[in-house]
Amino acid sequence: MDFFSHWQEFRPALDSTQTAVYITVRMKLLLALALCLCGCGIGGGAVVTLSTNRQEIAAYSETFNSVQDEYLLEIQYREDSPAALDFSLGGADLIIMENLAGRTSARGFRSLENIFGEKGPRQRDFYAGLLAVGQYENRQVLLPVSFDLPVLMYDTRIPGVYSAAFMMNLEELPALAAEQNRKSAGSYTAMGFAPRWNPDFLLQAALMRGAAFLEGSESVLSWNAQSLGETVSFFRDWTDTHNGGAAAEITYAEKYLYDPPYRQVSLGRVKFAYATAADFFMLMENRRISLDFRWLAQNQKILACERILFAGIPGRSRNPRGAEAFLQWLFTEDTQRSLLELSRRKMPQVFGFASGFSSLRSVNETEFPRLYPLLAGQIPPEDILIFPHPLPYSWDRIKTQVLIPWLLGKISQEVSAAGSSPEDPGSELAAHLDAWLQQASR
Repeated sequence: MDFFSHWQEFRPALDSTQTAVYITVRMKLLLALALCLCGCGIGGGAVVTLSTNRQEIAAYSETFNSVQDEYLLEIQYREDSPAALDFSLGGADLIIMENLAGRTSARGFRSLENIFGEKGPRQRDFYAGLLAVGQYENRQVLLPVSFDLPVLMYDTRIPGVYSAAFMMNLEELPALAAEQNRKSAGSYTAMGFAPRWNPDFLLQAALMRGAAFLEGSESVLSWNAQSLGETVSFFRDWTDTHNGGAAAEITYAEKYLYDPPYRQVSLGRVKFAYATAADFFMLMENRRISLDFRWLAQNQKILACERILFAGIPGRSRNPRGAEAFLQWLFTEDTQRSLLELSRRKMPQVFGFASGFSSLRSVNETEFPRLYPLLAGQIPPEDILIFPHPLPYSWDRIKTQVLIPWLLGKISQEVSAAGSSPEDPGSELAAHLDAWLQQASR
């Protein structure tokens, strides 16, 4: 029985910690077995240690081990953030995780120029903007593995102008959603959509409108203060003009929105629900039988979600050649085609390649429509895709503990009698971030 079969059979009964232990034990046993079978045929230099927090990468590594006998990939499965990565001699030979592209993390990786060429992928095979995110000091130190895109789900049984569109622009969404708003006895009995209902939407919309979150000085966050202020005003105007204010949105959510988002759309309790492509296609087919999606865009451009999966070889890797061999194998169309088909058969919980779209343009354009028929004619061309700036290694904690709570608080505040917007939201956010940093350092 291969890794996919084990993972499929036992994963539903395990929590994340148990799953990580199972994967680690499984890969250790495979290593011991390989050493026993090969005797002295595999020396210490042929073992490649791969550190990752993504379970599907462990499955890909086993496939790599089965198709060649020069290197043996050993998985170190970890939930740690990149802040805890070990770049010392004796650490991992290869790392595949999110949030690696910020300066603090990126400077710990070696150049990947040897990956490109006759044995590996060509630079032009990748999305140019996505590949650029993995550069540090004009060197390619990280390769993007996969990315996700934002979508809005809607019910195909309810006609709308968006049903014939390729994408739905953010600026049009308040008015489109408000078409479903209904009141009875002073209370809303139907409401199309509210930004506060999905914190991930708040963040994505802020990025799309130019907030430009990226790694600032001392590995902390920086942003475009003017665009951030305009985004706060956009959210508040949406809430106050179309949905009757923050209290009405909160009351409606507490009364009606206790089902999962896809179910809210199917029941007609909302007109749209925010998700990512991976979220949408991981729904069981019978749960999205009446659902469709449109890409969420701004000015006819689609901004990829901020969680981009990267691969990099630490500067002090003991086996960079073996790590390069795995990456050269992984970033070929034939390999990704095989892994996509294998995942569809044995890991239906995983969308696409490494839980997202491939960083190889041709794989998305040819293989995804074949495996996911709803994507036929829906793969965005490269010229309308943009990718977020490199983010600090602490991004996940900052966005959940500082940024999203702050945004929710700002759009919930009552506007003054003069209707003025916040004077300096950038400074307010900076103060909140400083307070959080001081608390986190204790």
